[in-house]
Amino acid sequence: MKLTEALTKISGSTKTAAVAVEPKTAASAPAAPASDAAERLKQALKEATAPAEGAKTAAAKSPVEDLTKIATDLSKAEHDALVKEAQLYGAAVCDGFMARAAQYQEASAKVAAAQPAATQKTAAVADGSFDKFAAENPDLVKEAMLVGYNATNMQLEKLAQDAYVKGYNDTLKQAYDAACTAFVAGFKGAMDLMETSK
Repeated sequence: MKLTEALTKISGSTKTAAVAVEPKTAASAPAAPASDAAERLKQALKEATAPAEGAKTAAAKSPVEDLTKIATDLSKAEHDALVKEAQLYGAAVCDGFMARAAQYQEASAKVAAAQPAATQKTAAVADGSFDKFAAENPDLVKEAMLVGYNATNMQLEKLAQDAYVKGYNDTLKQAYDAACTAFVAGFKGAMDLMETSK
């Protein structure tokens, strides 16, 4: 019931109450209509402020619940995307470590194969007389050791730098692809949820 209807009802009932009260005495006339009018006013206000049945059904399905559900779904999707990204990142780091170890092993094999002159000299003295050869030629042994160490160190540093750059670029690409996939899936899910909530 609307407030204007309630007020119209009250004003109509006070007029009829005033007409009905006229035959009574002057002392009892004001008390009866005032209490009756007060009761009617309370009843009319109670009816006017009572929610309608349509309002109850609208309140039962409020937008707050829909928004809460959407926020929960988006939070879950974001958490799943972060877990997947962390897994991809961990796999990329592990792959980088394994690739780096393989490159170090390959580099050491290349360095060992690239020194035929030293291997020929050492093959000549491989019968156990290397200590004698080293004692006779300490400068030559020291020079060979430094040349081999410097060459190996330079090759390993170059390979390590190349492996780092390659691993970094591969990891960044995988993270970018995972982020794009998660964003597209999340956006599509949010749009689907908004479509279904309409």
